[in-house]
Amino acid sequence: MKAETFPDITMAPIAPVNPDAPPTVGQLAWRVSQAAARPDAWWHLVTFVPGERIRVELEDGLTLIIWPPGFRLSAHDHGGHLQVMAVIAGELAEVVVGDDGATARPLRANRVRVQAGDRMHEVVNPGEGYAVTLHAYA
Repeated sequence: MKAETFPDITMAPIAPVNPDAPPTVGQLAWRVSQAAARPDAWWHLVTFVPGERIRVELEDGLTLIIWPPGFRLSAHDHGGHLQVMAVIAGELAEVVVGDDGATARPLRANRVRVQAGDRMHEVVNPGEGYAVTLHAYA
């Protein structure tokens, strides 16, 4: 069976032993996937502004991002914070920059992706339409 037939993350939330502990990757992935399954709770906040990337902070520490066509977010890291994200609509492309070079990959809808907080990456919307993503950070 090919690896691409499996989703990136298929973890259910597990309550932390310490309620003050940061959430696990599985808990963040579950939170993002649950929010993605309920667009009626946040879709009304989606705003399409030509040439402008829009960030909307949602409840539960989630962030909604609207990417206009052709928008490029230059290489950056997340300051040591783990990022879990899902593309809800459209498609993005990501270039991850590491010690051994750069690796490009598409970011397609209906997949939850994890980005390590100290890895440099660049994100672009290569399409002609808008892309919409949901994010959680730890």
